[in-house]
Amino acid sequence: MITGWGRISSPIDTRKMEPGRIPELDILKRFRRYVLSHLNKKGATGDAGVYQFADATDDVKLVAFCQEFGPVWGKVRSRKHEDNGTTTLTVAQGMKQLRREQRKFAATVRLLQQVNQPGKADPAAMMDAMNDLQIVDPKILSWLWVFTELPSVRSSTDKAAVVLPSAHFLFCELLNDVPPKLAPLNGEVIELPYTRDEGIRNALYYPLRRDYLAQREIGNCLHCGSHFSVFKRGARACSQTCRTALRNQKYWNENKEIVNRSRRKKRTGRK
Repeated sequence: MITGWGRISSPIDTRKMEPGRIPELDILKRFRRYVLSHLNKKGATGDAGVYQFADATDDVKLVAFCQEFGPVWGKVRSRKHEDNGTTTLTVAQGMKQLRREQRKFAATVRLLQQVNQPGKADPAAMMDAMNDLQIVDPKILSWLWVFTELPSVRSSTDKAAVVLPSAHFLFCELLNDVPPKLAPLNGEVIELPYTRDEGIRNALYYPLRRDYLAQREIGNCLHCGSHFSVFKRGARACSQTCRTALRNQKYWNENKEIVNRSRRKKRTGRK
């Protein structure tokens, strides 16, 4: 049973709010501030965002994720409308379903990682991701035709050309199951994730939609291995903490002989 406070169903005019409260209420910004690799470092920031859910491969990380954001998807047991315009919700979510949602999301991320780099797409990685998706969601059968074509294809480049269209089609079908919504705000129309009382599942897939349409590269952090959106060409880490760790490791690899020699001199000079 997961209880969450402050559920807001409509967009907020941030001009009427204190700037410090916006990151607390904007779930997409909270995703970016949250780094599972550094659960004890509340100030950690990074570009991993929702991709941290894809990397929550054990129950400890899954529970920590839900403690931070609420249920991914479950059955609403109670709703209470508060005087300040928010809603307090209690949702029942089973660990079995939570693991299934994580596995499906992780496979979707791996598929996105391939389709957003068509020139380097790995047919084996795409097929592995699609196979995982079919296991966790038996309704997904649209990609099966690729197997009838592959026996006659020899080179990996040609295989990628056969698998890639099906991967794109499947990815679009996955996003179509979690559509966004349009909302009027201050005389304009904005697009938002269609969050539901049952959980944040739709909000999790919304950044994937944006990265897909922008054809943004999805990288793997060279320090902790987490997935992250690459906003700057050549980025190798998901957060400032990991970037610092990589710089320290590079410095050590390049200067370890000098550092060790200096340490030996200090020890020799001691009385």
